[in-house]
Amino acid sequence: MPEDPIGQEMARILNEKLQRVIDKQSEHTIALANHTASLDRLEKGQEELKEMLRQLLSRDTSSGG
Repeated sequence: MPEDPIGQEMARILNEKLQRVIDKQSEHTIALANHTASLDRLEKGQEELKEMLRQLLSRDTSSGG
């Protein structure tokens, strides 16, 4: 850290700003991970519904409709 008070204050301010940017990036990364997990669950549910629909349709057509 610089020895002069102005340099020390500038370094402190820059460190605070950098920490805020890092914190925001971390928040966004966590939010993105949560959204990705939600999308994965939705996709899995959609696949399960498609399979149920296929089963119902095949049951319906095999019983004479």
